[in-house]
Amino acid sequence: MHLFVSLGVAVGCAVLPWTAVRVTTRWVVIAAAPVLALIVAGAVFGLPFYPFTDVVVLGFGVLAGIVLGRAMPPRFRPFVVLLLILSALDVAQNIVFSGPSVAPSTVPLTTPDPHLIWLNFRIPLPGGHFNIGFADLLLIAAVSEQLRRRQVRLALAVLPGVIGLGLGEAVVASLPQSPPALLGAFVQSVIPFLTAGYLLTELAIDRTSPES
Repeated sequence: MHLFVSLGVAVGCAVLPWTAVRVTTRWVVIAAAPVLALIVAGAVFGLPFYPFTDVVVLGFGVLAGIVLGRAMPPRFRPFVVLLLILSALDVAQNIVFSGPSVAPSTVPLTTPDPHLIWLNFRIPLPGGHFNIGFADLLLIAAVSEQLRRRQVRLALAVLPGVIGLGLGEAVVASLPQSPPALLGAFVQSVIPFLTAGYLLTELAIDRTSPES
């Protein structure tokens, strides 16, 4: 169930930017601004509005992802450099701030933190929960939007998120119950897996291009 939810979220975040093709970036920014203000207020004051927060986090992730996807040059190299930098930062912050913990799919279901729910998309599941940060949703949407601008088919544009989250789930499932601290910090980092998904998608694009 955890894997199916992950793939569903990945597909949804990748498809939604394609529905805003005719919406100018200006209007996307205008729509994202009040959503960001709501997230900041909710996180600061700990407003207990879960599960409404999931809609807010998902909406901002997709809107901000569209903006980032349009701001970046529609070329592979600049975007993969950005993803590599963010991957390193993602792993580093997990090493610094994360204590020993079990994999997200095996964490017992508890009452959501009223501050953190404004920063994460969270779906309760039997025996645990699915949890992903808004920055990860943002990057899935941004990758899809960037590939759309490169005239890549939608079927390929959804692959980075699907491969990334699917690969992350597979790695987590293969870990021992108490993995080493460094390995645990790495598997808690979603962006490196999204980067791997983007690299594999680029390989698929090269193999399916008319010139190849």
